[in-house]
Amino acid sequence: MTRDPVLAFADHIAGTSYDALPASAIAATKRDLMDTFGCALGGSGAPGIADILRLLRHWGGREEAGVLLVGGKLPAPQAAMVHGAMGHALDYDDTLDEGCSIHPGVSVLATTLAMADLLGNVSGKDAILAATLGLDISSRIALAATLDRGWHRTSAIGIFGATAVAGKLLGLNREQLAHAFGIAYSQSAGNRQCIVDGALTKRLQAGQAGSSAIFAALLAKEGFTGAEGVFAGRFGFYELYQPNGFDLAPLLADLGQAWRGEMISFKPYPCGRPLHATIDAALALHNALGGAEIGTVTVAADAFTVGDQFTGGAHKRAPTQIVQAQFAMPFLIAAALLRGRVGIAELNATDAPDILALSARIGAETVAKAPFGAARITVQCADGRIIAQDITAPRGSPALPLTDAERVAKFRDCAAHAVKPITDTTVNRAIDLLNTLEDAPDVAALTRLFA
Repeated sequence: MTRDPVLAFADHIAGTSYDALPASAIAATKRDLMDTFGCALGGSGAPGIADILRLLRHWGGREEAGVLLVGGKLPAPQAAMVHGAMGHALDYDDTLDEGCSIHPGVSVLATTLAMADLLGNVSGKDAILAATLGLDISSRIALAATLDRGWHRTSAIGIFGATAVAGKLLGLNREQLAHAFGIAYSQSAGNRQCIVDGALTKRLQAGQAGSSAIFAALLAKEGFTGAEGVFAGRFGFYELYQPNGFDLAPLLADLGQAWRGEMISFKPYPCGRPLHATIDAALALHNALGGAEIGTVTVAADAFTVGDQFTGGAHKRAPTQIVQAQFAMPFLIAAALLRGRVGIAELNATDAPDILALSARIGAETVAKAPFGAARITVQCADGRIIAQDITAPRGSPALPLTDAERVAKFRDCAAHAVKPITDTTVNRAIDLLNTLEDAPDVAALTRLFA
């Protein structure tokens, strides 16, 4: 049988040390961990989180890993389940734009926190190394899947990056790591029908990736075996999950030399990444309006966007809950034009009369042969002035990064919407700890800080 890429991954994970990481990869991983940790704080009180936690506590189990903000401990896989769901609940977490908007960080962070508690005395350098490997693996797998088949990549692919994290922190050898990936493949799942239906399972799927990865790594340590042809086998991941829609070359291209976590974007807005460029344009128009009364708003875009967002159902203009709002272009444009910002509060404002009224009357027109995502928003003011803004590349990417001040402001916004009040002192300590994580003797201090 042809050597499966999983063996190269296993060699890479087992053989890479912290000192082998370039400074750019370390910095990118620290940004990702901080961003995702903030998202978990912000999502801690989101719908569905209490339901998951209530059921897991009902089942009980060994008290291995703490849970942010709600207290108590759970078995490590269950703690990762909760933290993954928290981190993805707001749709504010990182995204690999080129990888069909996979969110690789949420399962990586959830796994890192749970394993740090389970094992004890996991240093910041060890955590950064494991997380860097995890972000790299998830991103590579996503880049090799060239056709969108409707999988929720954050879960179906994120499990493999999370397995790299758990396996590295456990000190698995090459053979054990390969089996851990095979065991993880048996649990790889998650679809995007939950987005279409506005279901809470989207956040659950993000949680299950980290949870299942820990289970896979621990089973492999016990000697349990998994499939060997994980990625290139006859019934491997790509043949089965991505038929006629994959290219295996990105899996191993420059492995150990280029770190794909450096390609990850960080969201300025808590909603679907494909809508960010539109929000950028709407916010620019808000500033240009200078408070002038809005007459009409027209969005000129490609046929798919017009059909999906403007004639795709009433929930695009009047979402009834946050999951719908996260993917509703007319609603988000209206919020940006009227509020001048799109943060957690605006996504929760699904009953705001002014936003709903403007959303209901935003017009759309199809631009023939326009490439996907290319659009223009035109506002005619009540005084007759006409202002237009083209939609360009979204902010938050490595090419158009958020500033350090914006990243910290995002973290504080998330902390302000946590399930319970967090003092400024605690928030400041968390930011300092995450910014200097390589110096931390025990990463579990992060969870204890929010016990």
